[in-house]
Amino acid sequence: MDTSLGLTEQQYESLKRIRQREDADFRARVPQSLALGAKARECMPSGVPMAWMAGFYRTPTVWVSHGHGATFTDVDGNSYLDFNVGDMSTVLGYAHPRLAQVIGEQAARAVQSFLPVEPALGVCEQLRLRFGLPQWQFTLSATTANSEALRIARVATGRQGVLLFGGKYHGQLQETLWADAGAGWLLPEATGLGAAPRDLAVVEFNDLDAVERVLSKERTAAVLTEGVLTNCGTVLPDADFLHGLREACTLYGTLLVLDETHTQFDLYGGTVTHYGISPDMVTGGKGIGGGIPIGTVGMTRELASLVESNLGDETGATVGIALGGTLFANALSLVCAEVVLTELMTPAEHHRIARLGGRLSDGIESAARERGLEWRAHRFGARSGYCLLPELPRNAHEAHAGFDPLFTDTRRVFFANRGVWDAISSSGPHAGFAHDAADVDVYLGVLDAFLDEMCSR
Repeated sequence: MDTSLGLTEQQYESLKRIRQREDADFRARVPQSLALGAKARECMPSGVPMAWMAGFYRTPTVWVSHGHGATFTDVDGNSYLDFNVGDMSTVLGYAHPRLAQVIGEQAARAVQSFLPVEPALGVCEQLRLRFGLPQWQFTLSATTANSEALRIARVATGRQGVLLFGGKYHGQLQETLWADAGAGWLLPEATGLGAAPRDLAVVEFNDLDAVERVLSKERTAAVLTEGVLTNCGTVLPDADFLHGLREACTLYGTLLVLDETHTQFDLYGGTVTHYGISPDMVTGGKGIGGGIPIGTVGMTRELASLVESNLGDETGATVGIALGGTLFANALSLVCAEVVLTELMTPAEHHRIARLGGRLSDGIESAARERGLEWRAHRFGARSGYCLLPELPRNAHEAHAGFDPLFTDTRRVFFANRGVWDAISSSGPHAGFAHDAADVDVYLGVLDAFLDEMCSR
């Protein structure tokens, strides 16, 4: 009997059997990680210093010893070829010698000063080349970058509302952790959020009619979106969607904020350059510091003038836009970002890893087709992934229909036991700047072994 995802009952039974065996094998390989996890529970919830390190995995938490290039090694000596790339935070790879040099040199000078350092100019120039916007500010994460962009938008428009798209993820901020529950209701995507923000709306990606219905009320300060959704696999925009979105924002006086936190690593210039879009603001962060925390907000000159004219002071005598943080724009993050963007994440390197991403996607589709599986591979530049349906999704609802938790979790532990660290379940394997064609072939070789066993009788 076939399931809605094109997997037979026998294939599901194979997945259950493989999962049980591989889970046991995984635990046997990581005794030191298990011991550290048990000890850590005495001082940290779930035995980890950050909740995602436990919540995003259905296997015991692996404790890392060190890494080099595209590979990291756990405390038990097991090495993993990393195709999760730290959810875009380690896309440069591990222990890059040039970055290690820069970090050491800057540490000898000062990692933090609460005043500007010259590398900020180089970072601004590199971001301008990628995204076209002339003015930039810096935070310590993309979450705080999105928070600051929304505050600027509210001051600029005099409105409160934000429009988001289903399947989005823009960080752990109050305004974005909501889903559409229908009939005008919003459902929190996490606990501890309190009441839903005023005039917040969530509609389906690629639905311009829904966008117009919200924006025409003229209560929306900003549309915040990725140009390509990346937190529910990969959802590409229809041919007219992003340009139609730009036109609607202009028509109704709403600012368009493009979140390039993930997509800036898929192709050089992200979705802004690839689709030729002119946003009012761009946000980002993650791996442009090579793993050193950083967030970015790009804006038009008009918005930069607004920020300048709403500059607060430390006495409270002048009230400005709520921007900034003590460690934002610190010297270490900026000097690292300048070297990464100028020397290491060059246009040529972006094109190279985009080809590797295409090699991954082609290999996934070929492996499925050879076994009679009518699947598609997500693809956007260096980004890949699994769609267990014959048609790629146009929105988050369709994307989630192409997922299967048993398939994903079984694949991940099977790969880990064979030295490949696969992507978290909301994403897919991603080629990084430390990968080469041989690494992709290793991944696809393990996939062949996995699908052979899943499909065997």
